[in-house]
Amino acid sequence: MSATTRISYAQFAAWVQDALNHLYDSPRLQDHPLAGLLAEQAATHVQRGQNLRRLLINAILAMSPEPGTPAQSPDWRAYRILELHFIEGQPPGQVMKALGLGRTLYFKEKARMVEALTRMLWERRAELFSLEDAQAASLERDGVEELTSIQAQIERLSLGQVLDELCAMVAPLAQAKGRALVCMPADVDVHADRVLLRQAILDVIGHLLETPDVSVLTMEALADARARGVRISLQPASARPALPESALATQLMRLMGGEVVAQSDEIRLVWPAAGAPIKTLLVIDDNAGLIRLFRRYLTGHAWQVIGAGNLAEALTATAESAPDAVVLDVMLPGQDGWEVLRALKAHERTRRAPVIICSVMHQPELAAQLGAAGYLKKPVTQAQLLQALAALA
Repeated sequence: MSATTRISYAQFAAWVQDALNHLYDSPRLQDHPLAGLLAEQAATHVQRGQNLRRLLINAILAMSPEPGTPAQSPDWRAYRILELHFIEGQPPGQVMKALGLGRTLYFKEKARMVEALTRMLWERRAELFSLEDAQAASLERDGVEELTSIQAQIERLSLGQVLDELCAMVAPLAQAKGRALVCMPADVDVHADRVLLRQAILDVIGHLLETPDVSVLTMEALADARARGVRISLQPASARPALPESALATQLMRLMGGEVVAQSDEIRLVWPAAGAPIKTLLVIDDNAGLIRLFRRYLTGHAWQVIGAGNLAEALTATAESAPDAVVLDVMLPGQDGWEVLRALKAHERTRRAPVIICSVMHQPELAAQLGAAGYLKKPVTQAQLLQALAALA
């Protein structure tokens, strides 16, 4: 592969996941696309695979928490998942037992850490791989612009009809891969773009057909008190779905105000159900553009955003009802965000709301010491905001 080859982040993330899953499979690593992109070219075929293995192991080790972090902290636990599973080669069940984790939390934390590892490698791509920053950034920007230029044509759709059409189309492919695809009849309607929804479902199915040990995929419409959409489950239950945060399905669902949720043995493409409880997020930031951005990020995610430029405006905005969470900037005109944080913790209407510090500065330890529940470093992506809010649950 030439040094001028353009690689998208989604493709890069898929390669990193595959290389991690085959870290000690020397023949696989020797011919791996990432090995061919290494900036440090190996003298022999064997050395190329060894260099890729060393790079990935060093990247995992670099994610270990800072010295002084308590051994029982969530940061150490999350890091140990990568160390035990990928470096030491322990199976998931053994890692869960060693760390005292349930299955759902294990796979959630593992996916989060793999994404963080991938992001770190991507940010250092020009240093580690033969990927030019300008070329890679250009391709990723082109992809983002193409997605953001899409105008979703929202209409009322019958999920049963959509799933029947897709099941008939994809079943032969599943059979060719030794899988069975089952479509459950249902009478559930959603408001979505038919083309975008079909592509999102097909993207998830494509990923799941590559998941090891899967024998049956079941697609069905989902409707309960909190959400409605599509559930794609796997059999046997021991098979675990893998879907990168950057997957096309995730981006398409966000364009339609929905989301992709990966659970223990299934993936859901859902929207909040009508009447689902809406939470209030108070954003205290003098940048009105950021408040508008967060409103756009949270469209369709059962959150409403109210904005304030300072503490006084925040208390006025919450006079009638207390917020469920607060995002607070540190650099406020004429105010120190840390003082605002202390004031919020002391005020009757806001003291119970968890506060996420959002700043260009990197001071998560100070934020935690002063009572913050989370930390976001600007600029903030939609995925980072959603992840921070999900961690409050």
